[in-house]
Amino acid sequence: MTNPDRVPMCRCGCGGPGDFSRGMCAASYNQYRRRQIAYGRWRPRVPVDAAREHVAALVAAGLRPAQVADLAGISRSTVFNITDPDTGRIQSAVERAVLAVAVPERPADVTADNALVPILGASRRIQALVAHGYPQSHLARELGIDPAHTTMAALVGRPNRAAGATGQTLTAKRERAIRELFDRLQMTPGPSDRARDYGRRHGWPLPFEWDEDSIDRRDARPIRARWTPASTKAERREQVRTLTGLGLAASQIAEQLGVTKRAVQRDRQLAALATSTPAELDWGLDR
Repeated sequence: MTNPDRVPMCRCGCGGPGDFSRGMCAASYNQYRRRQIAYGRWRPRVPVDAAREHVAALVAAGLRPAQVADLAGISRSTVFNITDPDTGRIQSAVERAVLAVAVPERPADVTADNALVPILGASRRIQALVAHGYPQSHLARELGIDPAHTTMAALVGRPNRAAGATGQTLTAKRERAIRELFDRLQMTPGPSDRARDYGRRHGWPLPFEWDEDSIDRRDARPIRARWTPASTKAERREQVRTLTGLGLAASQIAEQLGVTKRAVQRDRQLAALATSTPAELDWGLDR
């Protein structure tokens, strides 16, 4: 059975495809047009609203208008025409091409290696790894970046002294490499207490405090697993007592509360001495 939606081939010998429209000469195109009108399927131009909303969603996800054009297979001027408030209607073929581009979770997953994508998710991942105990120099070497390079400075939020601002983009290839590094290291604490202290001072979340499904979104917020440091010694000792009751070792409690292991052991000993039960006198020992 013949498919009525199939665009007829131009076979009149007029000089080849593309001479008029849809690869057809004027006579063949007009015949196709009359047939589509008879079928009730003639929609050469449609309202721009659906395409404009979809382009806005793609841009909000981190794609640039030029990248939207490349993914849709249309010209960049066409995308800018869609976003122009004065545009009311567009070709139906353009609408189909735009709507066929799925909104990506991460722009780096759908763009070319050298395409620029938002730095936000990559920056959060690097900062989380630093807070997890990985020095910035170690992470830079893993990524093949000079630790003193402006890329590394941008990833940890240090301003560019020349420009006076942090970078907002990086290449898709670099962004994917950072995600792979994060996936590999996020479950293994790093060796550096100094890096952990640096991350703690800057308030950087740990890797498991980010939801992998939302870490790249600007409106995402971490779920804090570490306890907020107590404002008084009495509150801290109560927290130490509670966490000890949960079976955490002194080193783990120190990490949770942002204090030294020695402070935790001292709080345990003072709490034990405040009671008269000899069995509790050794609970300050680390396990």
